[in-house]
Amino acid sequence: MWHFLLRQLPGTALRLSAAFAIYALLNMVPWPANLAHWIGATSFAALAVVALVICGKLLYDTLFFERYWRQMDSR
Repeated sequence: MWHFLLRQLPGTALRLSAAFAIYALLNMVPWPANLAHWIGATSFAALAVVALVICGKLLYDTLFFERYWRQMDSR
């Protein structure tokens, strides 16, 4: 389990960095005042969802997927 997690962490960090970079780029653009509020809130919500999905997938694959395949191999 720990070997799989350590192998997957660099890729996960890269994905999270890319998501944060896109979020930062969206918030650096000087949007009109009426759009800036909505774009800021929407981009933060999208960043939160993406981070949850990426970290959730890593945890699911680490904790459950490998255990499932070990049970299948032992049958």
